[in-house]
Amino acid sequence: MTPGHKRWVAIFAIALGLVIAGFAIFSRKSDEELIREKLERLAHAVRVEAPDENPVFRAKRLKDEFDELFSPRVKVTIPELSGFASSREDLVALGTRAGSTYRHAEVDLTKVDITLDSAKKNAKAEVTARLDADRGNGLERDERQVSFALSKNDDGWWIDSVAVSPKISE
Repeated sequence: MTPGHKRWVAIFAIALGLVIAGFAIFSRKSDEELIREKLERLAHAVRVEAPDENPVFRAKRLKDEFDELFSPRVKVTIPELSGFASSREDLVALGTRAGSTYRHAEVDLTKVDITLDSAKKNAKAEVTARLDADRGNGLERDERQVSFALSKNDDGWWIDSVAVSPKISE
């Protein structure tokens, strides 16, 4: 290889390295995007697609998802469930029961407003969540405000608390 060719190979290698480094830096997701993905993953996890989903399999699927979404000491407040002791295990049990209550249920997050603290280690997410569900007697729709508190560690963002607003009387 001639010295001229070596120079072009070196220039090409440097340029390729800069492109790869730039792609890695600029394609990295923001904290807000990571939090939105976490919340969307939660909404997708709790859906009920078929009334005949095996409760054991549903519980296992929810446990696997919740272990990656919620911090171990998650606190959940739902007005209809006063005295609900919240832990990942409690949430799995609640989500498993939903599978036998509903023939179909889907949660859609229609508005997500995320606020990060200055250190970007804690966040609040104010969400409008809409539940479209069927217990076998037609479509039910329930829309509520839900407040999430999240914290970040080396493993990413974790949901620390969930507070569901009371149902608005119709």
